[in-house]
Amino acid sequence: MPIHKVNKKFNFLKPIKTSKLKRLGRNADGGYVVDSNIIKNFNNLVTFGLGTDWSFELDFMKEKKNANIYVYDHTVNSWQYFGNIFKNLRRLIFLRTKFSKLIESILSLKNFLNFTNSNNIYFIKKKIVKKIKSRNEIDIKSVFLNIANKEDIILKCDIEGSEYEIIDQILKYNKKIKMILFEFHWIDINEKKFINSVKKLKKFFNIIHIHGNNHSDKTISGLPVILELTLVNIKLTKKTAKFNINFPLKKLDYPNNPYKKDISFKF
Repeated sequence: MPIHKVNKKFNFLKPIKTSKLKRLGRNADGGYVVDSNIIKNFNNLVTFGLGTDWSFELDFMKEKKNANIYVYDHTVNSWQYFGNIFKNLRRLIFLRTKFSKLIESILSLKNFLNFTNSNNIYFIKKKIVKKIKSRNEIDIKSVFLNIANKEDIILKCDIEGSEYEIIDQILKYNKKIKMILFEFHWIDINEKKFINSVKKLKKFFNIIHIHGNNHSDKTISGLPVILELTLVNIKLTKKTAKFNINFPLKKLDYPNNPYKKDISFKF
């Protein structure tokens, strides 16, 4: 089956070619493609939105033993894992699940507690917002005030559509951010916001990788509805006229949903 081209109005998304691409995290949802040089040289990771998968953060810790990881997510806590244990225990009593499922849920709680209680993990149960309105919210300015070395930051953002609201605030710190991993959601209904957001980012960052999240399909323009972008500070990337134009990339990209075929597209 031929791979259809994305509408040429999205040609500004073509990533520049680099030989330094590396995947951190599992070969499914939760894994991201990064610039290995940036990972090697900088120590602070800020994560907006953790969910139930922190394989990227674990791989980052393996690469950078002395790294500091600041995680912001108001939706995740240990009670979710306790709830899953009780649910599986109840099902086991009525012979509606296997004992292995109960063990799996217990191990998930153990892994979560080990991760969030690690010495170099700062887990903040707050929602990232443009403007603070309640006690469980935090804005970008406050996030950056909490970081010890503010000149040394890698940012990962996956906050289910709220990313469009905070682009301008993030860009105030463009000199401090070395690499950004951004997941843009619902591009089909946010096309104008998406285009404006990425063009603002490109004033300070170069796109080095792009991948479609196969939990959703494509827009009528041929672009994935949910798109993962890796961007590196323009001062840390070499000028080149060479671009990657066919996606996904072999041995780097994997379907977010492993039970569905990955999204293929080209520029």
